[in-house]
Amino acid sequence: MSDLFENRIAHLEQILRSHQHDGLSSDPLRNQDLQQIGKIVLGVAATSLSIAIPPRRYLRVLIACGAKSGASDDYLRFNADSGSNYTTTTGVSQAQIDIRNTANSALGFFSIIEIANKLSTLVKPCFLHTVNRITSAATAISSYALFASWVNTTAFINAVSLTSSGAATYPVGTELLVFGNKQ
Repeated sequence: MSDLFENRIAHLEQILRSHQHDGLSSDPLRNQDLQQIGKIVLGVAATSLSIAIPPRRYLRVLIACGAKSGASDDYLRFNADSGSNYTTTTGVSQAQIDIRNTANSALGFFSIIEIANKLSTLVKPCFLHTVNRITSAATAISSYALFASWVNTTAFINAVSLTSSGAATYPVGTELLVFGNKQ
């Protein structure tokens, strides 16, 4: 009986040793094996930018933009879908996700967007965090946190676009980067 008990303990020790997270270090959580799967940098000012990406179960989108040519809202869309298939904490049945929640601003911004793109048959929940780029330390900073979903249950996200609500253009150097989990 003691051999059986010792074998069970040895088996449990093996399981614990092979477990990636020891509870003390966040390294395994930080190293989620994300890889860049898309990048676009504007070479000329434009009112929109779009990038095709391979489907991944988890996406992180980074957007960095300097001051725009004028005030406008900034819309995020997936797979070129402009139907009323987006919902946020501030509105339902929308044609896009407004990443600054109707701020209608000319200020530049930086956004981090986390998206669960796990199954084509599930809606795609997102968490968006955007901070305006201010031009003076005497200016209070504005930031926006928003929860949203793309209510599509037939497709993975395979394209991401950013569009200005009006004629205001994004400046040269505006970047849209997409990272996805390794397969």
